[in-house]
Amino acid sequence: MVKGVIFDMDGLMFDTEKLSTIFWRQTGEEFGVDVPEEFTYCFRGRNPAAIREAFLERYGADFDYERFREIRTRLQYDYIREKGVPFKKGLMELLDYLQKKGIKAAVATSTDRKLADTMLERAGVRGYFDAFAYGDMVERSKPHPDVFLRAAEELGIPVKECLVLEDSIAGVEAGKAAGGYIIHIPDLIEVPEEVKEGITAQYDSLDEVIGWLEGGESHV
Repeated sequence: MVKGVIFDMDGLMFDTEKLSTIFWRQTGEEFGVDVPEEFTYCFRGRNPAAIREAFLERYGADFDYERFREIRTRLQYDYIREKGVPFKKGLMELLDYLQKKGIKAAVATSTDRKLADTMLERAGVRGYFDAFAYGDMVERSKPHPDVFLRAAEELGIPVKECLVLEDSIAGVEAGKAAGGYIIHIPDLIEVPEEVKEGITAQYDSLDEVIGWLEGGESHV
């Protein structure tokens, strides 16, 4: 029986992945470097350390990534303050359902704590969650399962009794590796069939997860 639900954040809860691509490109323009959309695909769902490594590998060891990320993060903060955080379809329906049923929920995101907390607070959903695991709380990034294992630990629930919700390739791989249930909700990047092999289910939106959870005791 599922006792906890672990949510990825960007691209799963919030419709922010397309915005992220824009912010990376705008920062590149300020820096005078090209940041192709295809390049950003390689680090979708990964933590800050993994993204830093990708940039240094592409642009060289002398690239001032810390300054680059600072500008990019400022652009995101400015957008959030001005326009808020865009929700993915079905998020509030699912969060309300979990709260009503007394099923614990956690956020497990590759985003660092400060930015993630700002987004959750600005979106008005932080109070729905019982635990949080951030990209800067674990050493290994997705596709390693560490952030999901940490979220389950923070919930106090064995990961095998948790459902992981993910959209990205690295996230689905991490969810599978964690060993619990894993449902894929597609976003911008198509997850290859071989990566989805062995997942629990795939749905178009988060509100469809409610029907799966209604199966209750069948999820053993």
